Amino acid sequence: MRARPAGRALRAVALVLLATAFLAPAARASRVAVVVVKPFAPAVYADRGGVGLLVPGAGSTVTREGALSSLVRGKVVSSLLGGKASGAPLIRLSRRPAAVTIYVSLPPPGRSHNTRRYPIAIVGGGYRGLLASRTTRIPGLVSIADVAPTAVALAQGTKPRIRTRTDKNAPRTLARLDERLRRSHDTRTAATIILVAVTLVLAGVGLILRSTLLARAGLLAIPSALFVALALSAADVSRVGPATAVLATGTVVLAIAAGVRRAFLLPALIGFLVAFLVVLAVWPDVNVLSVIGPHPDGGGRYFGVTNQVETLLLAPILAAAALVPRAWFLPLGALALALVGWSRAGADGGGIVVVLVSLGVLWVVRERRRVTAARVALAAVTVVAVALALVGLDALTGGSSHVTDAVGGGPGSLLRDLGHRLRISWEGVTATTQATVAAAATFCALLGVGLSRPRIAVVDALLAGLIASLLVNDTPTDVLAYGALAVAALGAWAIVDVETRPRSGEVAFLRALRELPGR
Repeated sequence: MRARPAGRALRAVALVLLATAFLAPAARASRVAVVVVKPFAPAVYADRGGVGLLVPGAGSTVTREGALSSLVRGKVVSSLLGGKASGAPLIRLSRRPAAVTIYVSLPPPGRSHNTRRYPIAIVGGGYRGLLASRTTRIPGLVSIADVAPTAVALAQGTKPRIRTRTDKNAPRTLARLDERLRRSHDTRTAATIILVAVTLVLAGVGLILRSTLLARAGLLAIPSALFVALALSAADVSRVGPATAVLATGTVVLAIAAGVRRAFLLPALIGFLVAFLVVLAVWPDVNVLSVIGPHPDGGGRYFGVTNQVETLLLAPILAAAALVPRAWFLPLGALALALVGWSRAGADGGGIVVVLVSLGVLWVVRERRRVTAARVALAAVTVVAVALALVGLDALTGGSSHVTDAVGGGPGSLLRDLGHRLRISWEGVTATTQATVAAAATFCALLGVGLSRPRIAVVDALLAGLIASLLVNDTPTDVLAYGALAVAALGAWAIVDVETRPRSGEVAFLRALRELPGR
């Protein structure tokens, strides 16, 4: 008889626990609020929560309507595609604060340039210091697409996308970050002009004068400019005047110094690739704030290598691949793939395909393999399989990026991502008459190089990589423009430095190629 009350008590306790398990998520959900407020100083909430800067969209422009759609749906759409996210909202906006409140400021009504960051604060839930997100990997900077998933995760008691990082003076850190982002944006055009001008002048003069020193310097101008830009970022030199002066001088001096002797060329190329990989993996913020690198202010790419940098990297990668002994070709290829594709470094899935295609073509030429339709089809399947395998291995070892997310979503997700990129590519090329004419002119110039005789192996490999890049990346205008620059540097070096080199050694295949039947 006494067992009945005890049994009833146990059943009652079990029912209470069961009810709590089912009701707890709803209770927690009601305690998280996302509130849109007017722009505020981060110091207003710094003593009560975590603060950061919000990038409101992706692309050159942004609208308040588009920002609101991204805020509640947790995804960003490029301004080239309208900038407005679609689909079911993940959250609803609130007017009153809750136990955990996310305060967000958005762009004004109408369309504005996407060069301004807006304040965001999370009060409650243990948030203190700087807000940080794996989407940007920049302490203090978050994407508007992070907000809705974070609110949902906080409501469900799971790991949120936005976390905090200890900082005793977060408002001051955010002010410095915002200033550095602004200066990097302002200096980017001048840095691009310096990169293009120095490369073309050195390569062009080297080709005209048949100067091996200047031809090598023209090839080394690209990695030299990237290296100096990283050094400026590490030293926090971002003002337009000092940054451009040091970039121009440093690029010229470093390129000529590294190319003064033929024996220095291969070590310089490999040393650059290794150093760049280390910087991307260990000091990603140095790369992020570089004047030649990601464009975090535009919300398109926050870390790793952009399509522009990926295209530029083909020149030093292919030059090194042409110089290394046969036994070192595969290790060099592994280094290049890690640089552009590893999620902790370049995090560029399209770059994996581009590098594989370029090195594959160079290997076929180097080994004098006969090209047939069957072998081309097999090579295409192999490139796709290897690329997917590398991304899968990256994900299994803890890597995480938009690439691993797309592949992890299955074939459908991957195809949607590819279709999305192709659509952005088309919209980018046809956005203005100037963009269409520039892309068409550059494409015709590269086509002329591809049809010219005699053939140059490294240039053919680069052109094959550019074709692959146009298919898998979403910035065709940039790929064509920077590809033309890489072709000029690589071609001038191959013509001048190889023609004057004794007919022996690692690069003999470059000259032997010109003697093949039909060439």
